[in-house]
Amino acid sequence: MKKLLISLAFVMSPAYAQNSSPPPDMFHQMVPFSLYCVNSFERMVEIMHDDFKEVPLLMSHMSEISTVIVFTNKDKTTSTYVGAKVDKQGNEEVCILWSGKSEEGLSFSLNPNPVFPEPLKKQGTEL
Repeated sequence: MKKLLISLAFVMSPAYAQNSSPPPDMFHQMVPFSLYCVNSFERMVEIMHDDFKEVPLLMSHMSEISTVIVFTNKDKTTSTYVGAKVDKQGNEEVCILWSGKSEEGLSFSLNPNPVFPEPLKKQGTEL
């Protein structure tokens, strides 16, 4: 489990690589918690389907070895975030990162009209 958290930290760190440092109001916080894991994505999908009554709606490939998957139930009253990684030997580790309940229809929604910021210009070049 600690391996997954460490892997996720490495996966998330490229988000800060674009800037030399995080914004001044962002702070680092260590949060100890337990994860529930299995050794295959297929098994996690089975558990989420049979026990949680949820299906995967969104997959975000964070790197070549890690993926975050969002599951939700039919009424969108529950959702679960799952992290998956594959080590160099091809072994999977798939863990529930967070799970919760909400009012009907609110556990998962997409931004219908996202407005993305302009890409950063590299110094000395024009885009």
